[in-house]
Amino acid sequence: MVKKPDEIMAEYLLKGGKMLSRECTVCRSPLFEIKGETVCVVCRDQDQTVEGKAVPHVQKAEKTKPIPVAGTSDLGREIEETIAALCRRARDEPDPNRCLALMDSVKIGVETLALLRQG
Repeated sequence: MVKKPDEIMAEYLLKGGKMLSRECTVCRSPLFEIKGETVCVVCRDQDQTVEGKAVPHVQKAEKTKPIPVAGTSDLGREIEETIAALCRRARDEPDPNRCLALMDSVKIGVETLALLRQG
């Protein structure tokens, strides 16, 4: 069974991945920063190919300060900023399918933020 992009992204958010405001050039999903690398978790999970070639989905990330998972205020602020960026992208997105994918990502971000604030 193939997972939906929002399910894949939710798993990585819960594992402490940082959703970035940049998007994958192949699937248009938000990129994630995981252990110092910028990754398209959707392409990686679905083993996307373009013209028969594997999609290069891992790049070295820019130097950024790590987000402490225990520090809910820092992590919460990052999630809030990502949600806002996704909303701006959805507002300007002419393709209804991409807009829906962006709004699904917003929903996941909001749910993750609520979970983070609960416990």
